[in-house]
Amino acid sequence: MVKKSIPRLVVFFDTNALYTQVASDLVRAEIRNLITQNSNHVDLDISWYLPEIVVNERRYQMMSRAQDLLPNLQKMEKLLGLTFGIGDGTLELHVGKAIDDTIRQLSFNVAKLDANKVDWGDVISRATLRYPPFERGDKEKGFRDSVIANTFAQFHENSPSTPTVCRLAIVTNDELLAEYINLLTAGSKNVRILKGTDELESLINTLVSSVSEEYAAELTKKATKLFFVKDEEKSLYYKDNIAEKIKLKYAEVLKDTILKDHLRRSGTWWITQTIFVKKVRQRIHWVSVIEPEFEIYHIENKSQDSAFTSSLSKLAGMEPATAKYWSLVNEGIIQAKPQVIKQGLLGTTFADTEIIVDHKGRDRFEVQWSANITPSKNLTKPTIDEIKYMGNNLNSDS
Repeated sequence: MVKKSIPRLVVFFDTNALYTQVASDLVRAEIRNLITQNSNHVDLDISWYLPEIVVNERRYQMMSRAQDLLPNLQKMEKLLGLTFGIGDGTLELHVGKAIDDTIRQLSFNVAKLDANKVDWGDVISRATLRYPPFERGDKEKGFRDSVIANTFAQFHENSPSTPTVCRLAIVTNDELLAEYINLLTAGSKNVRILKGTDELESLINTLVSSVSEEYAAELTKKATKLFFVKDEEKSLYYKDNIAEKIKLKYAEVLKDTILKDHLRRSGTWWITQTIFVKKVRQRIHWVSVIEPEFEIYHIENKSQDSAFTSSLSKLAGMEPATAKYWSLVNEGIIQAKPQVIKQGLLGTTFADTEIIVDHKGRDRFEVQWSANITPSKNLTKPTIDEIKYMGNNLNSDS
């Protein structure tokens, strides 16, 4: 009896899919978690690849971020009278070790470009005429993307072309790069270009389930509309008051300023495409991701007497009106104005203030839900199973 071979999925990542401003991390926590959770499927062999130029670009980005942080470390050494042994001469060594450790831990393969097999004449022509992956404009931008695309294309040329045997996917949100890869792999039925990790997770879930990609893709479009259509009260998001449930269940998360003596303000709530999870009999399970934006900020008073006034107010046991004012602004009760009133021992004065945004980020909530599937492929009787908080992608605004 011939043993059935396990299908293979090869996943490449573009730099923009990995990018994080945390100097010690080669990849975002979201990708690390996805790889960890999907590396041991018994019915799907997944290989994770980074083009060599992506690794080197991340090395440059991590070095730049580490150099930005170095002055603070040197101040800490001076304050504590200690030596951590990290300076300009050793940063490259530490960054290199962090990259090597991550590649080993997540079982990444590094894909190298064979420069002798690249049609450099075509690349030069594209750079000159600003064809994809090069951007239109006065400045030529797109060389690294051309290297990424050709690295992927060379791997594709040496891989099985039958989708049931081997599928190749690349995660990138760069439309010009995606267009160029489509051109280099034209006619291929086993190449998937994914805009983000949500699409990658949905593809993996589809491949390890008993449904076809086409079937899952068709239902995913229906599920996305069933979950959310802006201002459509019949959609699950409005019908089940999901935003209010999140605000109630995770009130502390949504008001957490993260940094001491800082304030927080909310922004747009983003809803991504629904993710196919699995099919159990006639019930299909989904995940819809909601990402509320937020900013962590502080207020700086420009007037010279602000610190003195605040100190005197504290000595008198009085709360400066400035703090109360910005508390009300943060809660959306009143509208922010260029000047705020301060009350203290020096009387009532006006002070110019400035909002300094220290960090921007998005919280990530996963809404797990399910619905019945009818013979005519309609989704009925949707119910919310659980809402989970998955953390945030806090980034420095610097």
